[in-house]
Amino acid sequence: MKTTNYVKATWLTLILVLTFVAGWEAYWRHNHYVLAYNDDESLWANTRKQIYQSSPARPVVIGSSRIKYDLDLETWQRITGEKPIQLSIVGTSPRPLLTDLGNDPAFKGTLIIDVTEPLFFTPSGAFPEKEADKRVKAYPNWSLSQQASFQINRVLEANFLFLDDFYLALNPLLSRLPIPQRPGTWGGPVFPYEFSVNGFDRQNKMADAMVADTAIQNKVKQVWMDVGAHSPKDVIAGPPLVDILNQTRKSIDQIRARGGQVVFVRTPSDGPMYAIEKQLFPRAQYWDRLLAYTQTPGIYFSDYPALTRFTCPEWSHLTPKDAILFTQDLLPIIEQKTGWSLRKNASAPKLSSSTL
Repeated sequence: MKTTNYVKATWLTLILVLTFVAGWEAYWRHNHYVLAYNDDESLWANTRKQIYQSSPARPVVIGSSRIKYDLDLETWQRITGEKPIQLSIVGTSPRPLLTDLGNDPAFKGTLIIDVTEPLFFTPSGAFPEKEADKRVKAYPNWSLSQQASFQINRVLEANFLFLDDFYLALNPLLSRLPIPQRPGTWGGPVFPYEFSVNGFDRQNKMADAMVADTAIQNKVKQVWMDVGAHSPKDVIAGPPLVDILNQTRKSIDQIRARGGQVVFVRTPSDGPMYAIEKQLFPRAQYWDRLLAYTQTPGIYFSDYPALTRFTCPEWSHLTPKDAILFTQDLLPIIEQKTGWSLRKNASAPKLSSSTL
């Protein structure tokens, strides 16, 4: 009986696969893509595990995309000696994360909550809470096999561009094909690659091309206009708003009862974005009421000249360079507003503009 030798076929298949992978990787590198980590459930869960070592110098940060861009974690670490624990999720309300931390009896740390009004003040269970709810529910079930896979992926993602699921997987690539949409339909926001590069610490940064090219910036501005055009026009008020305030106060009170500390931060926006946010969410009815209702200190960027000197190239997020300066200016304001000591070494001089 004749037996078939599959050795040659195996080697041929292996060579073809490796050639394709190498070519695919080389193609994206030639197009100036940079290495990034997938901001998936596992990366979030790995970060979530760190919250029990929180302190004023190493706060837990929850919010939406603005604080992921605007708070430069390495700058914070350089000044305080610690790096914040970044749990914020892009396009998502932080309230499910706040509820999770409030219900966690072991969390007694320091919490910074970023408030982007169109996302923070949304009805419970609405779409902007979907991704946060998903991660909060998945975290307790993060299995040992998933954790092992995460550690393997961590090494691979640090070396191979083509593993970027957010931009280079099949579905994102198909979504960016120049195919006109049918009238009356909208497939959701599609951002240019240069808008967001995610680090292992979950820091988001704009790529250099985004900072330098107004054409790319204008693409993101158009995305914001499309999002606004397809967003609900009714702004939350009345009993639903009171419900949000009650839920927020309950979680903050739970954290404080265990010795934790909380502060709200309103990060910069400008141009038409800021104008619409002020119109739809008047400060006195939302921001001021949130602080008074929860008896929590808050930092609103426009109250501080040092925080108003920045321009968001696409109306909503800071460039990497400005994020460094913003973080330097924010640190002493947090100390002054809250009375916290953000210095890892208690003998170090008090933070101020002159020391930064």
